[in-house]
Amino acid sequence: MRVRLLLAVVCCVAFGVFAGAGPLTPLNVKTGLWLITKVTTWADLPPEMPAMMKVPRKVSYSSCVTPQNLTSNPWADGSGEHCSWTVLNSNGTDMEVQGSGCTMGNGTTAQVHGQIHVVDSENGTGSVTLALNAGNGRVMNGVASYTGKWVGASCPAK
Repeated sequence: MRVRLLLAVVCCVAFGVFAGAGPLTPLNVKTGLWLITKVTTWADLPPEMPAMMKVPRKVSYSSCVTPQNLTSNPWADGSGEHCSWTVLNSNGTDMEVQGSGCTMGNGTTAQVHGQIHVVDSENGTGSVTLALNAGNGRVMNGVASYTGKWVGASCPAK
């Protein structure tokens, strides 16, 4: 009898947890071409590295945001960083993402954790923390801040 009661309680709790989780809400932004500006700074760099990595580094790139991207990382396209993205939370205005297995060029990999905030349907901000595997057991930690601006409804052909 106790086993059945315990099993019933566990099932009810599990149902409540999974029913409350619900689907993720896509970001409420326009699809199409976005201009993204990213500023990256690094901590704990060896003395020779800041000059090599142009610290802080500011880059701009275009990202083609599709409806499918609104439930992933909409600003990843065009960044040059190739990650497997997982959305941890998304409510339409704010999205928390985790990037794993990111290839950053030159044989380096990274783990990334970030936040995207929608200011309005044509503007957003974001930030990510990066743990870059620099080889020889060295890990360099960085922070990148983003601003995104919607440019237009269509993307150039690739």
